[in-house]
Amino acid sequence: MKDKIVYAIMILLVVVLALGVSAGQSASGTFITTTDRETGNFSPNCVDLYFPSNPTTGYSWEVSAADDGIVAVRDQYFADSGDLGMTGVGGTHWFHFSGLREGTTSVTFRYVRAWEPETAVYTYVYRLTVDEAGNVLIWGVEVGNS
Repeated sequence: MKDKIVYAIMILLVVVLALGVSAGQSASGTFITTTDRETGNFSPNCVDLYFPSNPTTGYSWEVSAADDGIVAVRDQYFADSGDLGMTGVGGTHWFHFSGLREGTTSVTFRYVRAWEPETAVYTYVYRLTVDEAGNVLIWGVEVGNS
């Protein structure tokens, strides 16, 4: 019963954060899920974040964790489908977080050009906690520009 309540709270938090991030800076269109990308099943021990991206503009997402030992990060860029030979088509950058050990950390995302690393178009700072069971929980997010 306790697990069901925890999962329900996590789902509610994910929905509220997804709506809040989208409302806070709708141009970025961040999407959050706790569904495992490979299996399609709900998984409380991981968090996936999706950010729109268009590397043809020179911008890409840069991610850094305050404490690398708490969460593991995998990422991949997926281009939107378009006509063959079409240039300038954007896509989605996927970030997958899984718990390594119990603790709290912050993870910063910056949408920057490699030749202008000091100037980010979008900046997000997510606060993540990993519990003793390895479940990842987002409990805060700051949205802004650098």
